[in-house]
Amino acid sequence: MVVLLSVACEPTATRAPGAGPVVLEPTPVATAPDTAGWSWSWTQRAAPADWSSSGGAIVDGSPEVVVVVGHEGEFASWSSGAPGARWTCGYFAIAAPQHSVLDPTPIVDWPRGPVDPVRGEGYVLACDDQTGRRVHERYVVFDPADPIAVVAVERAVGEARRRLDVPDPVARINPPALQLAGMPMWMWIDDPWERIWATASIGSTWAAVSARPVGARWDLPDGETVWCDRGVVYDIFRSPRDQWSECTHVFTRGTADMLFGIVWVRATVLWDVEWYSSDHGGEPLGMLERSTWVPIRVVEAQALVR
Repeated sequence: MVVLLSVACEPTATRAPGAGPVVLEPTPVATAPDTAGWSWSWTQRAAPADWSSSGGAIVDGSPEVVVVVGHEGEFASWSSGAPGARWTCGYFAIAAPQHSVLDPTPIVDWPRGPVDPVRGEGYVLACDDQTGRRVHERYVVFDPADPIAVVAVERAVGEARRRLDVPDPVARINPPALQLAGMPMWMWIDDPWERIWATASIGSTWAAVSARPVGARWDLPDGETVWCDRGVVYDIFRSPRDQWSECTHVFTRGTADMLFGIVWVRATVLWDVEWYSSDHGGEPLGMLERSTWVPIRVVEAQALVR
């Protein structure tokens, strides 16, 4: 038996043209089948430099204009002088301290609308943006000396969010670039799998935003998707039978019929984002994705029987 392998020069790992960070948000998926029966798809929407309005529960946390209204109309306002998001806020009365023993959240008198707050009393301060979307809601004790307490916190959170540098993943596979059909391809993320932080302060108010990697998604060119944690680094100095990983994939056919014989694997790390401040506990900001692409070629072993 003679085994023949069709091998061409290996491509250099790089990012696909036009690829960028991907935000977890439903977007149209483009599917491009080729004549060989392969197909691949990806959600390719680049995250803006300031992703405060992107995906998940992330909303614009840095208003430039805030107007506070009560029962008698507007009674406080603030403006940075710069164009940007406009919030309309109000203090809403609390009808009962909690719904039940099992549900400790307060009962808010929403139908009554915003009220004229009284010093030292507790309220829910709620804000909507220009479209009427609720962008802020939390319990506060009214202080007439600081009727727009929301501004410092939200602007600090917004600045910390802008400073948070969530990296694109460094994706590794083994064997690198060239795969053999029928044999497992190992996949892992070669980055520190740990929480990252950024902080900012506005006067005496500080805020911190953190992001924690919670999983990795590998989108394969044959249409399969593999979900993993960070994965296990393949040790080339150990026998394959002495190491094991759940983050692997087996191709059943080669890619010789593809353009240049190359297909792309997309690796995406999902990050859970939260914020904290000097006067408020942690709240989720939603899920964020960062992706990178790795080119591979899959070859088939052909047996000749004489």
